[in-house]
Amino acid sequence: MTTDSGTTDSGTTDSGTAGDLLLRRVIGLTCEDLRGPELIGRIAELVAQAVDADVCFVHVVDRDAGELVLAGATAGFEHLAGTIRLRIGDGVAGWVAEHGEPVVVRDKWADPRYRYIPALRGEEFNSMLSVPLPRSRGRVVGVMNVHSRLPDRFHGEDVERLADVAGLVAGIAETAVLYDRLAIREEQLARFAARTIELQELDRRRIAGDIHDGISQRLVSAWYHLRAAGDLARGHPVAGELAATEALLSDALGEARRAIGGLRPAVLDDLGLSAGLRSLARSVPGVRVELDIDGCELAPHVETAIYRIAQEALQNVQKHAAASVVRVMLRCRGRGFELGSGFEAGRGFELTITDDGIGFDTGAAAKATSYGIAGMHERTLLLGARLDLRSIPGRGTIVRVVLAPYDDL
Repeated sequence: MTTDSGTTDSGTTDSGTAGDLLLRRVIGLTCEDLRGPELIGRIAELVAQAVDADVCFVHVVDRDAGELVLAGATAGFEHLAGTIRLRIGDGVAGWVAEHGEPVVVRDKWADPRYRYIPALRGEEFNSMLSVPLPRSRGRVVGVMNVHSRLPDRFHGEDVERLADVAGLVAGIAETAVLYDRLAIREEQLARFAARTIELQELDRRRIAGDIHDGISQRLVSAWYHLRAAGDLARGHPVAGELAATEALLSDALGEARRAIGGLRPAVLDDLGLSAGLRSLARSVPGVRVELDIDGCELAPHVETAIYRIAQEALQNVQKHAAASVVRVMLRCRGRGFELGSGFEAGRGFELTITDDGIGFDTGAAAKATSYGIAGMHERTLLLGARLDLRSIPGRGTIVRVVLAPYDDL
């Protein structure tokens, strides 16, 4: 029951009750799985309903640019988020951002502060209410505007109602902006990683081509000349030396061919990561390589990095571990994340390579120059992943690389 003074029997005002309801609804939205403009747009819908407005726009402050940026709006305008900018101090919203005070505009066409923005269809609305979104110490992080087709639509109780939720909306808007900036930053880092890995692979292919067209061809030519010389020197004391030199050249040619194969793994390009790892397993002589590989769908540059990390780890096992068995395990993690326009959907992963070799002192290895370990570290950091290297002398080594999907962060 409402009294003549506008209070209920419980002593609260209609405005207070409506403000509390709006606050609860906004809080409820924060518990849903919504982010960025979508969340702010839903809040704008609630705010417009609470004050019987036709539209609501939520702007956030871009202090670097000295501007207000549209962060979200009611239906019909949501696609404009991020595209509408207004100088701080310009227009009604700019004035509110600059002074930190709410403004009720009974007829915006009569207010000299009003600035017409065609995309926001200002000609359809006559009155407006603009309130600041405050944070700590009076710092304004945004402005919330509601508009009505009717003149003189908004009054003091509407100001109070929006003031009740302004602080909460300010925190949500600020968080949404930070999240969007983080998403942009992550996309930029992903592009940088992809481009860097692409350039590394181009360098490897160039070097492989140089070895094939230069060193390998000269080795083959020298091998044929030696064989011809050996045929001519048959029975001569020098024939033994020529045969030994021919054998050395054959070994060098084999090493050059293996280097070319390692520098340019065509199987990775042609058949994908799983086939590439199986090919690596077959290339390690004297060691049984056991594979346990998920069929992960990863971005191409991530697959290349995984292949190279596994390649360097297996080379270390072959050269230093004296192992009999090494196990390579690849697992996908999380439900997935987008790497941005132009990138394929990717997921987090966990790569683990375990051997039963002699192990080593990781502290001493960290102080020494190890190109294999350094290469794994560089590729891991480039992906934004984490490298965990564990080894105990006499008890083998574990190399673990984890890239967590965004859901796990």
